[in-house]
Amino acid sequence: MANYKMLTERLATLEAKQQATQVTVNETKETTSQLAEQKPDIKKADWTSRIALSGDLRDRMEYIDERGKATRTRNRVRARFGIKAEVNDVLDVGIQLATGSDDPTSTNQTLDGAFSSKGINLDLAYFKWQLTDDWSLTGGKMKNPLHKAGKTPLLWDGDLNPEGASVQYKNNGWQATAFAFSIDERKADKDALLTGAQVLKNFAMGNNNMNASVGYYNYMELQGSTPFIDGKPRGNTLDANGKLANDFDLFEGSIEFNTKLANLPFNVFATYVENMEADSQNQAYALGFNMGKVKNKGSWSLGYSYMDVEADAVYALFNDSDFAGGETDSKGHILKAGYGLNKNMSFGLAYIASEQDQSKAQQTDYDRLQLDLKFKFK
Repeated sequence: MANYKMLTERLATLEAKQQATQVTVNETKETTSQLAEQKPDIKKADWTSRIALSGDLRDRMEYIDERGKATRTRNRVRARFGIKAEVNDVLDVGIQLATGSDDPTSTNQTLDGAFSSKGINLDLAYFKWQLTDDWSLTGGKMKNPLHKAGKTPLLWDGDLNPEGASVQYKNNGWQATAFAFSIDERKADKDALLTGAQVLKNFAMGNNNMNASVGYYNYMELQGSTPFIDGKPRGNTLDANGKLANDFDLFEGSIEFNTKLANLPFNVFATYVENMEADSQNQAYALGFNMGKVKNKGSWSLGYSYMDVEADAVYALFNDSDFAGGETDSKGHILKAGYGLNKNMSFGLAYIASEQDQSKAQQTDYDRLQLDLKFKFK
């Protein structure tokens, strides 16, 4: 009986071990199966986390009063949709489509043409390669890499996206950018290029800070050429043959002080530009302030600037297309305001009071009022 009892106990122990082993095997199979099912989802999540979508829509009502001409009222829209992808730890690429035409300083589309379909164009197509912690290389059709004090459009319109390559350095409050942009590729002549560099230093001043920058921008093979896009000089001087009379070799200096006023961001700025390739009518400057920032519902902003741009101080195709109708040889005031209607939804107002033809015997008043509804996502 003792032997029989011992054998029964051993048999029960072996059966228990076998059942435990089977449970472990089943659990292992189940876990493996679950991991196999989750693996595609994990891969999918990893892929989507490296893609960022963004876009915005602006509906604008615009009133233009150019003395001597009939006043003009128009409704315009701007729509942009972009995608940015992280290729790897050091390389990003971006593509953006936008409304508009071949105008390099505007993606606005006027609502006219008997309800006709509107065009979509390639607005951005670039890569950004982070070479080191401090150095990066950007190539393609890119956002403007140059700093604009107070976001003033004295030299560069806000919608201008240059094409070519730029190298940028950032470290310890220093920022340096060198670039080579292609303006016009020519089969039978030298290409029109824009090369240059900008150096900026940020100075910390307690709770405030100041940016000081200098830039040098050299246009090549513009003198003697027909103004690009539509042949209009936009205030630049032409020779007897209707060609650009000057090249453009620009020096820029700017300063910007950033602080808070009534617990709102506030900055004042000044920018000076001189074209060293023109003997006269070769200087421009802007000064002004910005207060507040439109971010959420109830937030607001207010900005003012004064600009004076002589005829050949800047290349007229790339500066602000709204101020004085996009022409140099002009001066005037820009007043802007914004108000947050809701998250990612805002109202904007801009009023431009300017005068064209400053170097001529008679000046022309040019006023423009813009009312915007803006929507964005990202």
